[in-house]
Parts: sequence; C-alpha cells; structure tokens
Amino acid sequence: MAQFTIPARDATSEMRYQMGYALADLANEYPRIVALDGDLRTSSGLHIFEHFHPDKLIKAGIAEQNMIAMAAGLSQEGYIPFPCTFDAFVRRFMDQLYVSVAYGNLNVKVLGAYVGLFTGKAGATHQSDKELGMLLRTPNLTVLEPGCNDEMAQVLRAAVETSGPFYLRIVRCEVGWNEIFEGYRFRIGKGVTVLEDNAPDVGLVSTGYMIKTARLAAEKLRARGIRVRLDHHPSLKPFDRELLLEMAGKVAAIVTMENHCVSGGLYSLVAETLAARGCGVRVGAIGTDPEDFIHTGHVNDLLHRYRMTSGDVVEKALAVLRGTRETAAV
Repeated sequence: MAQFTIPARDATSEMRYQMGYALADLANEYPRIVALDGDLRTSSGLHIFEHFHPDKLIKAGIAEQNMIAMAAGLSQEGYIPFPCTFDAFVRRFMDQLYVSVAYGNLNVKVLGAYVGLFTGKAGATHQSDKELGMLLRTPNLTVLEPGCNDEMAQVLRAAVETSGPFYLRIVRCEVGWNEIFEGYRFRIGKGVTVLEDNAPDVGLVSTGYMIKTARLAAEKLRARGIRVRLDHHPSLKPFDRELLLEMAGKVAAIVTMENHCVSGGLYSLVAETLAARGCGVRVGAIGTDPEDFIHTGHVNDLLHRYRMTSGDVVEKALAVLRGTRETAAV
C-alpha cells in the first residue's frame, strides 16, 4: 500500500480519522468486515483502516455507482461491506443504493464522508447539504448522524451488529469525544434528552455536528433567564417521534439545528411529526438555504455566513418565543 500519514489516535479529534480507527477495531472482532474506497481514503480516513487491514480494503476507484453495486454483491456472499466516499456523491450512486441495496434489504453500510458544510479545501461542489431529502425517503435504509467521536464509534458498532442497509453521515472536522453525557449509550431509532430545566420555555433539537452548538446555545439562553430542554437525535431514520412529542408537550417553542439545509432533513422530520399530531408548537430552523449552492471556506466562516452559530440559535429561539407570545396576545 502507499505510505500515507497516519495521525496518532490520541492526537486527533477529527471524526474522519477516529472513524478509520474505530472501523479497524471492529474488523478485528468481525472478520467479515471489508471496506470499499472511492479513491478518497486519505480524505475520508479510510487509509487508517487500510493500514491495519490492507487485505480488507477494496480500491473501487472513482466509480461510485460500481462501488455500491460491488458492495451489494459482497453482502450477498456474507461480507459486511462499508463503501466509503464523499456524501456529495450520493447524487451519483442513488439509483444503485435505492435499487441494488435498499430494495433487496442488503447488509451494506455506506459511509458518507465530508457531510454538510465542512469539507476543508475540497471545494463547493464537494459539500453536501441536501442529500437527506433522498436518503430519508429510501425504504429499508437506516440513516444515522453521530455528533461526537464516542457516539460515532457506537454508531459504527450498531451498524455492524444490525442487519440491513445503513447510511452513516461522518463529518471531516474536529469534534468532541463525548458531547452527550457520561455513560451515554446510542440506540437506533432513539434520541436522547441531553439537558432539561424545570418547566422549559424552549426546546432545542439537534443532530450530528450541531450538538456542540446546541449545548453552547443552551448555556447562553439560560444566562438570559430562558429555561431550556435540549434533545439530540443521531437516528434520523428511524426517527424518535415520541421523544419529540414529549418535548412539544412541555415547551412553548422549538428550534432545530442541522448540518444540512432546512428542507428534507431534521427540520422537515420535526415539522411533519408535529403537523401529523396537530401540535401547535412554533418551530424555527437553523441550517443552510435549500435554494443556495453553498460556499466553501473555514468552519467558523461558514457557520457565520449561514447563521448557524450558537449566537444565531439564541436569536432564533428568542424570535420564535416572541412570536408565540405575540400570537397568544392576539
């Protein structure tokens, strides 16, 4: 194999690199795990898996449709394939994922790397903020988006130990080890309440990378005397509707936060769930514009440009609460 730089495990907090280590660990336990690379392994972190398991990495090249089809065939031979490429390339292989994998309910675990805004210098065409609109409407497909490295490792294990097609959204950038709480255990189809004040005024609903932003926003709202409940939803499909409805029964307003556009993803899941149950809770959304081809840049610059910082969450929460009170006064 080529001699790629392997970052020390305890010296990096980038999720892509921790993913490479976590998948390599799982391959020691589960010999049928194989990985398929779309010629991006040094970017995705899959080169770390290759370092420990060179005989279990298949180099599919820049041929994403063929890579997914190969993964479908490998799964039918008893392997647990992890095809990996940039999340933006879902647009290329969606037909193979839908027909070759999901239709047959095959045991394929797709690793979507570089999700959302944060792709470093890869360029604007490699950013992916609209793909959930397709993925969440694919039958049989489980869609998971971890927010920290501990959760990511748990999500990978859950995918290995649960039969069926999975899509895992993995960010490129640095994240915390555990942004949830000590002793947290991930479960497919379940969200989790990270914090809850007595008689909360506003509910914050996050997924993926945005859990850190949500935590910061919660502290800023508390400093303003606003009581908060924060729920984190790493499982987007299946989605924990009951946890959301429980929150909706306690708060006057909700703000969703996602590393995705505000159509077809978390905000849509929340709005659809509340509308179906006739819940009249006002909902504000934090995310990118579905009508924009998003720009490239530094993480902090992009968060500011798309009004996705913790300060923007606070402003959105206050605005939604004001609207609720104004409506009540009419």
